[in-house]
Amino acid sequence: MKPINIVLTPRDGLFCKDGRGWFTSSSGRGHALEWPHPSTVLGALRSIWGQAREHREGRPFARQEWPRRTADLELHSALPLRRAWGEEWCADHRVWPAPADAQLGEDGRVRSLEPQPPRIQTMGTNDDRAREQLWTASAIRDKPIPGPLWWSEQQFVGWLCGRRGFVPGDELRLQRRIQTHVAISRETGAALDQNLYSHDVVETSERDGQWAIACRVRADDGAHLELAGLGSDRRLAAVEGGPASLLDIPKALLAAFERGSQGLRLYVVTPAAFAGGWLPDGLAEVDGHYQGRLPGLDVELVLRVAFVNRPLAISGWDMATRRPKPTTRAVAPGAVYAFERRDGQRFTADHARALWLNAIGGRTNEGFGLVVPGAWNPADQTRS
Repeated sequence: MKPINIVLTPRDGLFCKDGRGWFTSSSGRGHALEWPHPSTVLGALRSIWGQAREHREGRPFARQEWPRRTADLELHSALPLRRAWGEEWCADHRVWPAPADAQLGEDGRVRSLEPQPPRIQTMGTNDDRAREQLWTASAIRDKPIPGPLWWSEQQFVGWLCGRRGFVPGDELRLQRRIQTHVAISRETGAALDQNLYSHDVVETSERDGQWAIACRVRADDGAHLELAGLGSDRRLAAVEGGPASLLDIPKALLAAFERGSQGLRLYVVTPAAFAGGWLPDGLAEVDGHYQGRLPGLDVELVLRVAFVNRPLAISGWDMATRRPKPTTRAVAPGAVYAFERRDGQRFTADHARALWLNAIGGRTNEGFGLVVPGAWNPADQTRS
């Protein structure tokens, strides 16, 4: 199967239901995710993929056939895009989750949480020596305030290259509206109370631009992908081919690693399913530290830092079996892991290429676990 870049452009916003369910008596309405999970995007693509095959073969597939007949379509990447009206999609339109190692101070500047080797143990019962050896970071002196959820390509690439203390530009924010659904009784002509409900809609079209989803799929043919139904309401999204460079690694990041990077920061950009919960697959406790290897790298790593927000509970509905899918406890996008090489050498541009939009953990054929590398040059610190 060959990789194909495509762009999904929602025409009427998005409604991807979160885990609070349809019972809205306490909350007042159905609540939507800020952005669809990769599994939702893959489900939409496999639906139109299977429908096109049904059309070519001149027969509908049985419900049990769908998983097998669409299994050759795999989703590698699913990242947000935002462009001004009239522009052609390109890598500069990529949008990234705000990294967990960034804090916005009262002065309006974004600063980095700089970790230090531990000086004391955490309180309580600790049966994990390696976790106690992870470096920690103190909050910035200013009172931190909530920052934006999304960063532009320019801001994020600058951060990966080591740029700190900048003032954010225009905030990227997805707007929401409330949509009400009602059903009318044919007998009485009045609304049916049991079918009256409302929910969020995440707007993807704005006055000065529009949002979309950049996808890289592995498939034998993508020519028949034209229109998808995305999310709970199967809202229409146009499917168009994306440029070959849409998901390429930035040249500025390669240049930062060509200068040499003492350490490595690994940024999670799509939900990641790790067998060890917050701990990336491939790492295990060795001599009181988390050590191991990551897919794509041939060097032994030592985990120094982990900035991880609260986990996500990701489930869904299996259309073939008509049952809920098993729930996955996933690391939320924005998590940051910092590593040093066990041999003390520096990371190079080749390592950055190997890690750029590489997938680690479980469910990687569904677009989970995408990571990107960032340069890290900690100050002279005493190694624990």
